Amino acid sequence: MVVSIQKGIVSIYLILTFLVVFQIQTESADDLIKPELSIGIPDYVNESFLFHITITSNNTPVENVTVTFNGETNMTNSSGIVGFIAPRVSADTNHFYPIKASKEGYNTSTDTITVQNVPQVLPTVDVPGITENTSFIVTTFDDQGRIVSNVTILFNEKEYRTASDGTVRLTAPLVNKSKVFQISAQKPGYIDFSIAVTIYPSISSENFIGFIIVIIICASIIVVTFIIMIRKYLKRKRINRL
Repeated sequence: MVVSIQKGIVSIYLILTFLVVFQIQTESADDLIKPELSIGIPDYVNESFLFHITITSNNTPVENVTVTFNGETNMTNSSGIVGFIAPRVSADTNHFYPIKASKEGYNTSTDTITVQNVPQVLPTVDVPGITENTSFIVTTFDDQGRIVSNVTILFNEKEYRTASDGTVRLTAPLVNKSKVFQISAQKPGYIDFSIAVTIYPSISSENFIGFIIVIIICASIIVVTFIIMIRKYLKRKRINRL
């Protein structure tokens, strides 16, 4: 009786083992049948720049592939291409980001891309408010706070260049009213950056005209009020005579 039970347990164990092995072999065979996805990427990308990933299978572009990079997921177009913006990274070391490509009917593929730090050139102004026809200084720094010289500055459709100390003196244009201008900083090897500055009119233009308008309005109110009071006084005087 005990021997029969033991034989039954062994038989069940052998059957289960066979089923497991068969399932694994079947899944492995299915994986072998599925085509592979190939991930085409550049050797490296610069931070904050757009780059493209190409997904192919047997050298043929694959559409609607789900591609994941840096927590973002996009789908390839009819040419098998998908775009991402590389994240900002620090300057101390290379940064490696995984890429995953998957689509039903294909084996999932992964790869890794290197994102390189690119210094950013940042223009700053020495005064908070700028009045027309006055000069002001622009100083250029990188994103680590270091002075950057020989930077091209674009302002009011003119081009300037910073000196060895990273500064350049600009003159605010004449304006009829407050106006916003862009100051752009550019240098090869750096990410361009722009800031907005507001140029204000001086007292001789917008402010002066506004002051005159206010005076005229106040004077008109006083004159009208005086006329109304005179008319009321004359009206009461005629009534008293009657």
